[in-house]
Amino acid sequence: MILKYALLLLCLVTIPPAFAEQPAAVEFYYKDQISHIKTRDGNVYLKPELRVQSRFSTPFETNPTSLEGLDEESSSFEINRARFKVGGHAVKPWLKIKFEYDLKNSTLLDARITLAQYEAFQFRFGRMKAHYNPERVTSSKDMTLAERSMVNDYFTLDRQQGVSLLGRLDKGGTLDSNYWIDVFNGTGRTEGNDNTNVMLVGRYQWNLLGEKLDTAMSDLARRQQPAAYIAVAASENSSRYSGFNSDGGRQLPGFVDYGLDDQYDIEQWMLDGKYHYNGFSLQGEYHQKDVEDTVTDNTTAMRGWFIQSGFFPSSWLPSVPPQLELTARYATVDTDNDGTELSETLLGMNWYFFGHRNKITADIGQYEVDEPLSRGDELRFRLQYDLSF
Repeated sequence: MILKYALLLLCLVTIPPAFAEQPAAVEFYYKDQISHIKTRDGNVYLKPELRVQSRFSTPFETNPTSLEGLDEESSSFEINRARFKVGGHAVKPWLKIKFEYDLKNSTLLDARITLAQYEAFQFRFGRMKAHYNPERVTSSKDMTLAERSMVNDYFTLDRQQGVSLLGRLDKGGTLDSNYWIDVFNGTGRTEGNDNTNVMLVGRYQWNLLGEKLDTAMSDLARRQQPAAYIAVAASENSSRYSGFNSDGGRQLPGFVDYGLDDQYDIEQWMLDGKYHYNGFSLQGEYHQKDVEDTVTDNTTAMRGWFIQSGFFPSSWLPSVPPQLELTARYATVDTDNDGTELSETLLGMNWYFFGHRNKITADIGQYEVDEPLSRGDELRFRLQYDLSF
């Protein structure tokens, strides 16, 4: 399988000369811990890279969703992620491509093309992350803590297949903003549509200080001018699934799959914001999600939110090593499933050897599960090394 995609990459490099009068010379070089392949005419530029993320966690790996999950005893070392990625452009600088392959699970994650000739009006199609919650859109490489919050588990739309209209308006002005309008199959990363409905996703983001923040969570640039945004997003979908993850469509805890293509009607919306300044980062999300089971005629109303922060002590105390970042997060989810509520409180640190491309992350968190007749809590420790090259 990986050979097939390697051949595809080779084709992307060799096709463009057919569009030119003279064959374009190709340059290969290594810079900023990443390989670069480009033609001298600039019409092709590719950045292939490999990434490995290894993790130790104890006493459990996945976020608990019940009291039984707190009792899991499975301290383990694992290769959490192993990826092959290619980004850049092909044929013309405005024809952007992104490809990502999961080496651990032999799965194609992303395969998308973006027509980006005009910043205010761009068109994207293929397999991609839905433009909904920023915590999921951010690469796991660029996260502040070892993993996304438990809020993401319940509210993400994850990867989907379809098309997207996106752009940036009034760049640098008072109304500097970004928008995304997505139309997807609504069945996850790999499946075709199983009914005549589609998933609709819309997001509007106001860059209130006139600058767009990238998706990385930490302020590695130690910005001397603050940057921030606030955003609102919404989605609706009808399918057999009550939730999604990186594997595709799934059933959240407490939901039953009766095999009907349009069993669950889902409406959800969210608010979020982000702020970076002088090594300090702050972001948060608030979610509401209503899931109607058309078989039982029951509606589940989920709510969840998180807030997290990171800062580099060296921005205020020069004697502290500049590679050190301290982090924290609080998250909570009301599942509306027999009164079960979940929460997590985490403290962590990052040591950056070369930004997010080479770093060590450690965090310790308290996880609480409140059920109607009982409650429990447990500590979890994670140590992680992430390398991209």
